[in-house]
Amino acid sequence: MKLTPRHLTVAVLVASAQLSSVAFAQTPKMPTAQAAPAEAKAPVAIKSPTDWIIYDETTFTPVADSISLHLDAARKAFDAKDNKKAAAEMRAVAAELKAQAAQAAKAEKARTKSEMELAHNTFKRMDAVASKVSAAAAGIENGKIKTKADLDKAIDKATRADMEQRWLVTDVTTWYPVTEEPQRHFGSAVEAYAKKDYKAVATEIRKATGYLRLEAGRATGDAKQALDSSVVELDKLAASVEKGAIKGEKIMDKAFANANHALALAHRTKATESWARKEYNKAGYELKAAAHGLESAAAWAGQEAKAGASAAVAGTRALGDKIVSGAAWSRDEVAKGFESLGNAINALGQKIGSGKKAAPVNGGT
Repeated sequence: MKLTPRHLTVAVLVASAQLSSVAFAQTPKMPTAQAAPAEAKAPVAIKSPTDWIIYDETTFTPVADSISLHLDAARKAFDAKDNKKAAAEMRAVAAELKAQAAQAAKAEKARTKSEMELAHNTFKRMDAVASKVSAAAAGIENGKIKTKADLDKAIDKATRADMEQRWLVTDVTTWYPVTEEPQRHFGSAVEAYAKKDYKAVATEIRKATGYLRLEAGRATGDAKQALDSSVVELDKLAASVEKGAIKGEKIMDKAFANANHALALAHRTKATESWARKEYNKAGYELKAAAHGLESAAAWAGQEAKAGASAAVAGTRALGDKIVSGAAWSRDEVAKGFESLGNAINALGQKIGSGKKAAPVNGGT
C-alpha cells in the first residue's frame, strides 16, 4: 500500500500528538458568573506505556495503573516459577480492586440516577472480581494453576471485562496520559500494512482496542454503545487482517474513524458530567481528550472532514487548556465551547455513518 496524502496527514498527526496540548493564546474576556479559578496544578503529561498484559494471544491490556502493574508482576513471577511472589501480587490486585470497588460505591448526591446505578453496578462487579482474583492467587500457591493457560482460564473473559470497570474510578493522572495511544497504534497499523506485515497490523489494532475497552468501562449511554461497537469492529478487523483477508486500506480507515469518533463522544460526555459536578479540572482534561479524538477521527475520514472539524478542535483545546490552568472563563464561553464541540462530533458522525450523537448541554455552573 502506498501512503496517500491523507495517510501522511494522519502520520503527522500521530507524530505531533505530544505537542497537541500546547495552549492557544487568547485575549481574556471579562467573565460573567465566573467560578473562582482552581488552584494551579502541575499539568498532566501524555505518555506511552511500555508493557502489556496479553491474554489468549489476542487481548492486550496496557500496564498503565496500579492494578495492571501488579497483574504484570504476577504474570512475570509466574513465568519465572516464583509462585509465592505471583500469589502475593495477585492478592495485591484483589486488594486494589476491593479498594476501588469501595470508592465506586460512594455515589455522591450530585450524581445523576444513571451514574448512581453505574456506581452500584461497578461496586458489585469489581467486588466479585476481587474474590476471583483471590481464588486465583490461592490456586497458584497450592499448585492447581500450573500454566499461563490455566491462569488465563481462572481470570476469564468475563472477569477481565468486569476488571476494566476500574477505569471508572481512576484519577485523571491515570487515564489522561494514555488518551492519545489509540491513534498512535492506528498510525503504526497503517505503516505495518504498507510493509505487508499483517501480524504486526493485527497487534497494533489489538493494542488500540485495549484502550477502547478501558474507556468503555467508564462510559454510559450512547457513548458506551459506540465504544462497545467499535471494540467488536476492531476485534473482527484484527482477525481478518491477520489472515490477509483485508484488501485495501479503506475498511481500516472507516474502523479507525469510528473508534476515534466514539472516544471523542465519550470524553465529551464525561466533560459534561464533570462540569455539572463543578469538577472543572477533570472537565478540562476531558475536553482536551475529546478534541484529540475528534481530530483523529476526522483525519481518517479525509481532508474535507479534517478541515471541517479544525475550528472546533482548536477551540476545544484552547478552552480545555484554559480550564485546567485555572485561568478565567465565563459561562457563555464554556457553553459555546461545549456546543461547538458537540456540533462538530455530530457532523462528523453523520459523515462516517455513526448514529450516536452528543447530547445538548448547558455550559454554565
